[in-house]
Amino acid sequence: MIWIQTFLVSHRDVHRMKLDLHVHTFYSDDAVASPERLVIEAKNRGLDGIAVTDHNTTGAWKRAISAGKEHGIRVIRGEEVRVTHDGEEIGEVLVYFMDKEIKRGEIGDVLDKARQQGALVSVAHPFDYFRNRFKRVEEFKHDFDAVEAFNSRVVIPFFNQRALEFAKRNRLPVTAGSDAHCLNELGNAYTDAKARNFEELRRAIE
Repeated sequence: MIWIQTFLVSHRDVHRMKLDLHVHTFYSDDAVASPERLVIEAKNRGLDGIAVTDHNTTGAWKRAISAGKEHGIRVIRGEEVRVTHDGEEIGEVLVYFMDKEIKRGEIGDVLDKARQQGALVSVAHPFDYFRNRFKRVEEFKHDFDAVEAFNSRVVIPFFNQRALEFAKRNRLPVTAGSDAHCLNELGNAYTDAKARNFEELRRAIE
């Protein structure tokens, strides 16, 4: 199991949370686990919470939140949204603390819709040349609240290292997640956050 020390990390003597901030259910067309099974597995693996970030859909929210309440796992309403610019697909962003679904589309529109509902945006696996790297990350760096600096499905460590260096250079908070598409991947990476609840987590990212 891998975890990342981020700008959100706490010391051992204060409250903190272990959160996998990039998780997919079978509401994503390339993932296989139900929302309920993911929540139970999160508890089994010692996580405090997960962000449900299915591809361009929020269909799993209701089931995941219900299961989270039953099993004592916090669930962040999220989505991994594919974005374009000038007609070209340029990558994906992770949107957290949402109220309603955002459709894939022009990055400016996606960012505006995220801001309108008070959501936070982290650029997903920005330098993974094998899986939807973010092609214009420098151009839009000031529009991101955070950078996904460790994604455990990234197969070349250098790609994660570049993401971390990019975040540090631009003074952006970083997040980590497994990008789990099945139960076995859940918690392979997580964010160790100095926070006792989601409000404190939001403030840490902001």
